[in-house]
Amino acid sequence: MQKLGPHHCDYCRLAMPPSETIWCSYCLALIKSVPRCQRCGLQTEHEAEQCGECLTDPPLWDRLFCIGDYTDPLKEYVNGLKYGQKFWYAHDLTSLLVPRISTPAPLLLPVPLHWKRRWWRSYNQSAMLAWALEKQLNARPNSTNVRCDIHTLQRIKATQPQQGLSRVERQKNLIAAFHIIKPIKEKHVAIIDDVVTTGATINLLCIELRKAGVEHIDVYTLCRTGKRFE
Repeated sequence: MQKLGPHHCDYCRLAMPPSETIWCSYCLALIKSVPRCQRCGLQTEHEAEQCGECLTDPPLWDRLFCIGDYTDPLKEYVNGLKYGQKFWYAHDLTSLLVPRISTPAPLLLPVPLHWKRRWWRSYNQSAMLAWALEKQLNARPNSTNVRCDIHTLQRIKATQPQQGLSRVERQKNLIAAFHIIKPIKEKHVAIIDDVVTTGATINLLCIELRKAGVEHIDVYTLCRTGKRFE
């Protein structure tokens, strides 16, 4: 989002030329682009459509797009959006993700919050990101119609936060947590989340989406970090 008045980087606070981003080029360079498996999104030695583990045991989604790891400076802004009610970060963060998305899915589905957690937090950060992505993807030249729907996926189980749980605990925590409450016409969809760690949440959503007839599932996330999705 272009800043008015004196231009200073939001992260290092140093002066910078007028820009459409809130970060200077030096701080943007701190968000390193590393080789990744295009399927699971984890780091690899060389860029690959699928890493060795995905060839033998792939996740239930088809492709993952991310900005980088869950490290500073990216981590600071993800946490500001998620916990600090800094809603405007959604635009600036997704502006870094949009150029990485080659063929956007026509339907964007944010990971839902249970109504109790949404009431406590007052908003769903994944929905904020989905709305920002919808706007920016549709603004691209020769773009197709991309729409965000926050009412298709529903979280029907009030699970404890996934952060800090082991792989097995995450899986048990999410059993029967999600439900699709309306028909999905699109065969290509994207799940939107702020951070993907083990991928347990995304995999369970993929199961429900496959049952609903979805054929191709992308994941659009700010950060991909952590362990395998099993």
